[in-house]
Amino acid sequence: MPTIGEWLAEQGGRIDTLSASLGEHVRRIVPARLRRIVEKMQTRRQKPYGQIAAISFLGATILYGLVAGGHLGTLLDRVVTATFFGIDRIEIAGNRETPELVILERLDIAGGSLIGFDAEAARDRLTDLPWVKAAEIRKFYPNRLDIALVERVPYALWQNEEVISLIDKDGVVITAYDDVRFSGLPFLVGRGANERAPDFLAALDTHPDIARRVRSSVLVSERRWNLVTDNGITVQLPEGDVDAALDRLERLEAEDEVFAREILVIDLRLKDRVRFGLNEAMAEAIMEENESVIRRLAKAGGAI
Repeated sequence: MPTIGEWLAEQGGRIDTLSASLGEHVRRIVPARLRRIVEKMQTRRQKPYGQIAAISFLGATILYGLVAGGHLGTLLDRVVTATFFGIDRIEIAGNRETPELVILERLDIAGGSLIGFDAEAARDRLTDLPWVKAAEIRKFYPNRLDIALVERVPYALWQNEEVISLIDKDGVVITAYDDVRFSGLPFLVGRGANERAPDFLAALDTHPDIARRVRSSVLVSERRWNLVTDNGITVQLPEGDVDAALDRLERLEAEDEVFAREILVIDLRLKDRVRFGLNEAMAEAIMEENESVIRRLAKAGGAI
């Protein structure tokens, strides 16, 4: 372990290096009287009291520079602020999908204080996060921040071209779909389907027996919807008065169990009639049956 004399000598060497690096810049800043003191100190630096005086002088020089440059007040403010108003407690609430580490990074409080913390700018950074719909930031002096988040609620899955996204009830895209937890949400397809989703899904929700059978809802040409059921039947809805069309579909299912029939399409676009498209297997069976009837009629001499 070095003696006091050795330590002072070491510090004196560091001061020599610092003085050399400052060069002409120091000579311009430090008054002539102080420069003369420095020159005298150089001749006595080998003695312990000389080393102490040199270190003291270095501190005085730094202090002089701060005062002369008008930075002393700023430095004192920062020291006081960091000592008494440094942020050392953060309470976060309302985050279910947003990790706390991500929130802390967006707050950007490294080395900051509660006094200088810009809550409005931090709020903007938080609401830029995918899940965050709104954020409230409150300061509690001397050293505490409270963060309250309102996150978006997943409402549906939306496929636009090849991309599937998670959207909220306002049709706002939250994030790309990559979590099986949300696989049971209504599945919408087509350009603009996210914007039309709230009104359409609200209408569908009033017909729960139909909604349970729907696998996906396809917006056609941004004008009207097709429903695709869990067994592959396509229900063509009209451009307007979707509620009335769903009422008709609900009656058809209740009375005739149309979803259990061998059909491909249920066309509800016309108000005065319902058209059905048969599947290929049933169409072939009907044609064969018709041909058999025709042959029997021909043998009996009947007319078609």
